Order: sequence, then structure tokens, then C-alpha cells
Amino acid sequence: MSASVSEAERRGFRAPGTGFMVSGGLLGALGAYLFQVYGGRVLGPEAFFPLTVLWTAFFILATVLLVPVEQYVTREVASGKRALPRDLRPTLAMAVIGMVIGGGFVLLTLDDLFDGDFQYVIQIAALVLGYSLLFAGKGVLAGTRHFAQVGWVMIIETVARLVAGVIAIQILASATSLGWAMVIGGVAVFGLRWWRYDTGEPGRPASPAAKFLSGYVAGSASSQLLLGAAPIAVAALGGSAALGSIVFVTFTLYRAPLTLIFALQGRILPYLVGLARDRSYERLTRIARLVVFGGAGLALIGGLVGWLVGADVVALLYGPEFAPTDTVAMLAAAGVMAAAAAQIASQVLVAEGRTRRLSLAWFGGLVVAVVALLFLSGEPGTRVALSFAIGEFVALGLMAILATKR
Repeated sequence: MSASVSEAERRGFRAPGTGFMVSGGLLGALGAYLFQVYGGRVLGPEAFFPLTVLWTAFFILATVLLVPVEQYVTREVASGKRALPRDLRPTLAMAVIGMVIGGGFVLLTLDDLFDGDFQYVIQIAALVLGYSLLFAGKGVLAGTRHFAQVGWVMIIETVARLVAGVIAIQILASATSLGWAMVIGGVAVFGLRWWRYDTGEPGRPASPAAKFLSGYVAGSASSQLLLGAAPIAVAALGGSAALGSIVFVTFTLYRAPLTLIFALQGRILPYLVGLARDRSYERLTRIARLVVFGGAGLALIGGLVGWLVGADVVALLYGPEFAPTDTVAMLAAAGVMAAAAAQIASQVLVAEGRTRRLSLAWFGGLVVAVVALLFLSGEPGTRVALSFAIGEFVALGLMAILATKR
């Protein structure tokens, strides 16, 4: 077993820099919300809508294609291997796929969703390319246990985006100006020169990237379509642009725990890699069960909180015109908490390299959600929120089975 993995297991979750990494994740999430709140309040629901679709599309692409790259790099580096230049190939391959898919989506919906402005096509491509290298950098830093540096990545990204957004919207007062601010946030992190920390053994054999990424990408695609496509689903059901913005800000606000998990799961993975390489399967099973059952309970509590105060919180932050119904708030909160628990449990499968099981759990949840969306009736926002919650609880149940059975 490599020295880096032994160290990961010995020191567990108390390694230096952990607190700063968590703080960086919290500040990053707060900065993202401030960016959206500021833009939404200045532009209003109608003018803000193209930015919500751009954010949603990029969020899906990043979590489907780039988070798996980050986790692959983290897993390899935590095992004592060098990432560069070898891991640039799968990183750039995912970036090219994302640029083609993202650019094609924006181009095909340019008139319907993006006010016919071609700038959004360039922005989605620039976002995918810039963040592909940012996510690879986070993988290197997490895998080498430079957790404080991961915190700085998230802080610099969000501060640069927020500052650029405030300046841009004061000058142009348009959704496209906020799109360019998003691009600046991703490339600003290059100032950290994260590649300096890639000090593993260059000659050690690598895990097959295609096998690991194919399973993970398939699972992430199902997971993030389930989580991030709510505004697009509202539009497909005939909902107004204003309703699309309401659903977007509601889901974005409530998925704070999940956003934080995506930012910080690189802290968890090196420890789980150590357990997997020591074949400590009983400990991994206990961790998965604890996360799943605890998460299910928190999801029920989250739904209750969403019902009681969720709409008021959204109205307080974004303005009363953005407030969802109590039902939508309840379903969104419960579903996001279930998704967060499933994502944490999935790290057991990632650590063991069993990413195809991960894809089965998320795909099952997505299929059930789509079927529910087709057969349910009612107002578009409620249909989307209910289908989302059903799908997330199904995915959590499947994850409980697949992460604990061998």
C-alpha cells in the first residue's frame, strides 16, 4: 500500500487544511448564491431567464463530465501516481465532448431560450474548457492532500466571478454580461499553479480511465439530469419563463448541501481509497449504510422545513416574485437531501472503482422520475418537483443496495 494512502487512512478526516477546505466550500456556495441573487434582483425574472438556463446547462455538463474526471484524478494521485501529462488526455476528451454537447444545445435553443444571442454559444464552450482544467487541478490537490489549496480554488473562483459579475452588470445590465463573469471565475484559478503539486511516481501503471469514467459519466448523467434539468422540464411542460426562473432559484438554493458535497467530496475519497485498497469492506459497508439511513431521515426533516419556511426564504433572498409554492418548496428540499445522501454513499463505489453500479442507481431514479413526470398531472412546477423527489428517493434506495452488496 502506498505511503500516501497509508497516511490518508492513519490521519482520517483530521488532516491539516481540512477546516480551510470546508470553509472554502461554504464561501464558494455563498458566493454562487450572491451572484445569482444580485443578477436576479437587478434583471428580474424575465431578463434573468437565459442566465438560469446557461447556469443549468453548465452545471449538468460539469457534474456529468468534469466531476468524474476530478474523482479519477483524485483516486489516481491518492494511490501515489502522477497525473500529468497522462490524465490530461481524458480531461481534454471530456472537455471536447462537453463543448460539443453544450454548444449544440445552446445553438439549437438559441431563439427559444437565449434571446437569439450567439454569445451564449461561446460562453458555454469557454466554461467547459476552463473548468475541465480547474477540476483536474482540484483532483491533483485533493489526491496529494493539499486540502487548504482546494479551499483556495473555491474561494478564488467564486470571488472572481462575483466581482466580475457586479462590474459587468453595472456596465451592461444584461444576462450575457453575467455569462462572461462565469467564464472569468473558472480561469482565474490558474493563478494558483496547481500543477506544482503533482509529485507522484510517473512510471506507475494507471487505472483504465475509460472503464472508470464510462460508468461514472453514465451515472452522473442520470443524476444531474434528474437534479439540474428542472427549469428545462418546466419549459417543456409549457411553463412560463418566470416560472422557469422561480424553479431554478428554488432548486439552486435548496441544493446547497449537494453543491457543497460536490466541492468537498475530494476530501472524503482519499480516505475511502485507503479502506478499499486494504479490503476493509465491512467498514465501507457500515459507512454506506450510515449515510443512506441517516440521509433518508434528514430528507424527511428537510421536506418539513421546506414546507414551513422554504418559500419565505426564497422570497427573502430573491424577492417575492421568485417565491415558489409551499408544495414545490417541500418537494425540492426533500429531494435534494435524498440526492445528497446518495452522492455521499456513491463515494464508496468510486473508491472501489465500481462505477457501473453507481450508474445503475442513478439511472433507475431517472427512469422513475421521467415516468412520473409523464403520468402526473397538475401545474408544471408541482409536477416537476414531485417527479424529482420520487426519482431521488428511488436512487437513494438503489444506492443503499448496490453500495453494500458484494
